Amino acid sequence: MVRLYGVPGCGPCEIVKLFLAQQGIPYLFVDVRKDEAAARRVAELLGSPTAGVVLEWEGRVEAIRGVSPARLHAWLAHYRAKEA
Repeated sequence: MVRLYGVPGCGPCEIVKLFLAQQGIPYLFVDVRKDEAAARRVAELLGSPTAGVVLEWEGRVEAIRGVSPARLHAWLAHYRAKEA
């Protein structure tokens, strides 16, 4: 399962949720405004808890700034490579 760190109502977060659902990838959304440990983790990766979207799966973490189809498909390739 993928953990998606973000904030509710965030446009990029909503796009990533939709992308994961379309790809049939199970995910858990973690609201960094309500989870202090998650906010610290995202801030360590991005410099701010609201500077981007962070995906975590099977011990891997990837930060996505500037969500785009190309960036999401690049992440998907990393995700699927781990599955193989």
